[in-house]
Amino acid sequence: MLSVNIAALKARLSFYLGRVRQGQEVLVLDRKTPIAKMVPSPGMGEEFVVVEAKRTPAHLKRIPVHVAKQRTDIVSVLREDRDRR
Repeated sequence: MLSVNIAALKARLSFYLGRVRQGQEVLVLDRKTPIAKMVPSPGMGEEFVVVEAKRTPAHLKRIPVHVAKQRTDIVSVLREDRDRR
């Protein structure tokens, strides 16, 4: 296990986080007194889990579609919206 004081941890945080990503533990010290331990997050390195869909793609056909009644210049609509902000 690596040990590091707060000042060194702040100066090289990315380095120590990289070590934790690799599976190492890092003990954080405040004036030689342990105050925290950085450990890899549970499940690090595990593969993604495929979750079954709650609905079928046929459900998408039931979503109402709104058709514009007139031709609209989308650029002017966006500019108008952004000018209001």
